[in-house]
Amino acid sequence: MAWKDRIAGRSGQQVLSGANFALYTLIVIALVVLVNWFVNNHDKRWDMTPNKKYSLSAQTHKILKDLNSDVNIYAFDKERNFGERRDVLGMYASASNHVKVKYVDPDRQPALAKEYSVRSYGTIVVAAGERHMEATGDGEEGLTNALVRVLKGQRTACFIETHGERSLDSTERDGYDHFKKQLSNENYQTEMLPFLQKMEIPTDCTMVVIAGPQNDYLPQETDVINKYLQGGGRAFVMLDAGVELPNLAKLMGDWGVTVRNDLVIDENPMAQIFGTEPYMPLIIKYGASPIVQPLNGRATIFPLSRSFEVGKDAKPGVSADSLCDTSADSYGVTDWNPKIKEIQFHAGKDVKGPLSVAVAGSISGGGEKKTEGRFVALGTARIAENSFLTFQSDRDFIMNSINWLSADEDLISIRATPPESQHLTMNAEQMRRLLVLGVFGIPILIVLIGVMVWWQRR
Repeated sequence: MAWKDRIAGRSGQQVLSGANFALYTLIVIALVVLVNWFVNNHDKRWDMTPNKKYSLSAQTHKILKDLNSDVNIYAFDKERNFGERRDVLGMYASASNHVKVKYVDPDRQPALAKEYSVRSYGTIVVAAGERHMEATGDGEEGLTNALVRVLKGQRTACFIETHGERSLDSTERDGYDHFKKQLSNENYQTEMLPFLQKMEIPTDCTMVVIAGPQNDYLPQETDVINKYLQGGGRAFVMLDAGVELPNLAKLMGDWGVTVRNDLVIDENPMAQIFGTEPYMPLIIKYGASPIVQPLNGRATIFPLSRSFEVGKDAKPGVSADSLCDTSADSYGVTDWNPKIKEIQFHAGKDVKGPLSVAVAGSISGGGEKKTEGRFVALGTARIAENSFLTFQSDRDFIMNSINWLSADEDLISIRATPPESQHLTMNAEQMRRLLVLGVFGIPILIVLIGVMVWWQRR
């Protein structure tokens, strides 16, 4: 029998079938290997959730990217609960080779739990070198704040009081309770300075904060602040519109900034999208400072703000620049006060926009030891109030300013947003339609289709 006849026979067909099966199996294995190689070398995730639940913020990515030493994250919990934390903690480990996540059952490793003072299940500890910090919660914000505390150490923001400044402990709409908590989350402790009792700034103050004084400072007080900056100190100044502060205005003038006694009105039509009023300028135009670079394409609001003018001929060793400007549809109402009810533009008196509502600058100290003082000034203290701090990017603007003042430029970014629950809002009519369709409509439709099929098959 010829070889062709053998192949054409039954046994030959079995050989060909076996060869085809082997070939297809090799192709499938090759495809699986190729896909695995591609996934491992091109790791890409798409987070389609509205609040980006499974993505790290720009700030967290920036901090992890700049790590140059190892960081350990310990998740202390019962073994059966480890899976609940792998989503968030896994993103930290994937973002940096310096981050190691370790899941620890405190019942099985009591010595390690005691070392980090773990008292309850679900505790997460961030450790680097000899420092360690317990995270406030298992979300990104709590983890990143703990990481910042471990890496940076403690900072102190000293708030000057006794001039009608905002209250850090007030939970009212105009209070600073939320601002104080945000400072604490990012490793800043707060301290109050009764300036009228003791006109000096402690050496442990990372910066002084002037939060919307309703009364002017004494010349002796402004002299202390000025010397503090010339010696390398930092100042965060927020001045409200409608409050006359000649001595503070003179101090700002020494820093190359003119404080206008006005109220900024911005009639930009885009503000209507956010439902804001003309006396609450919506800012979308920013300068070149690292404070506001991450805010491009984002909005901030400056309610009841006055404006500044940066001097063109700055004094030696002094530099200042605008952080953000209002639109061309804005103007500043000169000599405004809260008693004025009717607001309109007066040519020749009021200042036409764009107007600067925030400035930042530096002051180089004299002497053998070269020092650099820094300041940030805002035209309103309302931006940091409880009612406005969470608006769009206001929190990022404020905290980026704080980071820049403390020379923590690597922390300047967009922070993680707290998780929001998703709701489906329905009116009574929509609920009635859903009830009728779900309870009666679909079941009846299924019965009718079944009857039609039965009738056709009879």
